Amino acid sequence: MITHGDEAYGSVLVWLLKLCWLLALYRSRISPDALLGCLQLGELFMAQGHRPLVIVHVQTRMKRSGGAEENTWAACKHQADSGNIVHLLAGSHSDLAAYRKQGTNVQLHLVPSLIHAISMKRDYAAYRELRQLFMDLRADVVHTHTSKAGILGRLAARRAGVPIIMHGVHILPFSHTGLAQKLTFLAVEHVTAPITDHFLHVGEGTRHAYKLARLGSRAMHSVVRSGMEIDGFRAASWPDDWRQILGVGEADEKPITILMMAALEARKRHADFLRGFAEVTRKGEKIRLLLAGEGAEAERLSSMVESMDLRDRVKLVGYRPDPHKLVALSDIGVLASLREGLPRVVIQYLAGGKPVVVSALRGIDEIVEDGINGFIVPRDDAAHVAKAAVQLVRDRALLKSLSEGAEHSAVDQWTFRSMFEQLDQVYAKTLETPSVRARIARGHSGATTCRYAANLPPLDQPMAL
Repeated sequence: MITHGDEAYGSVLVWLLKLCWLLALYRSRISPDALLGCLQLGELFMAQGHRPLVIVHVQTRMKRSGGAEENTWAACKHQADSGNIVHLLAGSHSDLAAYRKQGTNVQLHLVPSLIHAISMKRDYAAYRELRQLFMDLRADVVHTHTSKAGILGRLAARRAGVPIIMHGVHILPFSHTGLAQKLTFLAVEHVTAPITDHFLHVGEGTRHAYKLARLGSRAMHSVVRSGMEIDGFRAASWPDDWRQILGVGEADEKPITILMMAALEARKRHADFLRGFAEVTRKGEKIRLLLAGEGAEAERLSSMVESMDLRDRVKLVGYRPDPHKLVALSDIGVLASLREGLPRVVIQYLAGGKPVVVSALRGIDEIVEDGINGFIVPRDDAAHVAKAAVQLVRDRALLKSLSEGAEHSAVDQWTFRSMFEQLDQVYAKTLETPSVRARIARGHSGATTCRYAANLPPLDQPMAL
């Protein structure tokens, strides 16, 4: 039974903790958006007499680029800045050093046995390793991302007794695949969906697909759109080395430029796109195709450019820390993949005022208005995306019209502020459900010490007030 005195004491304690967090936020120069998250997420959990949330994110791979990686990392930083204790677990093919250099409050852990390829031995080892880590970290929330981490992470979290299990759907693994692969993914997802409290989708397309497949029918489903620096793309200038990027001389004008920003992976279908591009362009033509990104397909694509005699028209620019400048340099943006959620890069193209030519991805019409700010190519062949893109850049009147449409595209839903607000609301909604509150109470009975996550003290060390 809670008395009036208990309530008054609890209220004073919460406000003292708020004051401590405000001082810590001021000293560490954390943004106002992070403060908003602190008061939304931290207050809810603290008001229940618990320490800040211990949130463990799990991702199969964390490279320097990639939509899922950028989305996950932004969520981790926001939640850590908001006063939560945040861990990020990633598989062996991850570049965690690049993230450690950023000096955030997010604690990074490498899980060597977690790999992208299917391996019964390695997958079982990863499952056991994840389960032990969840217990050692005393996770309140396990938030998984992508397919492999989503499956193993949720099963391990359930076995470890984690109170809250959430899954971020960045891509549809059962879309545009062979029948055997599709049935396998659906079967495994039907096993893990019932132990998932909340699914977070990057767009309405994936949420609708899960509904059609009857996945997670008893769980909550919400859309949390990927956040990005929209204003940076709106106001960007060309990169200083643009002539070197395009391979033009000091006296030459900028050729018409098509940009594809995507990890160099087979599912992005660069190779088929190149074949289509080679069919409809000619040597010496004043046109450029920039392939920006890095990945396993880099060597193969470079060989294709050589063998198809495309060196004068196609440039592999690798990883660039200035994607907004590449968008500014381009005339249109393209994407030829078929297995995506709602691609961040399409938002970035449109934010930079560049029309897009994309494959008919599920849910892409949320942002691309066919014939208004770009084209959605109905054919499954990536070569047709390339041909449509070249046709557009040759029709200057149509290109101008679609560019004007791109400049007026509604992209404000994809700002970081909007993403963080949506993320906080989803977590708050999850915490408020009776079943979750009961699990938290069982898992944290008597845990009333309060910790501020900025300095990440040991879990058994209370914060000095």
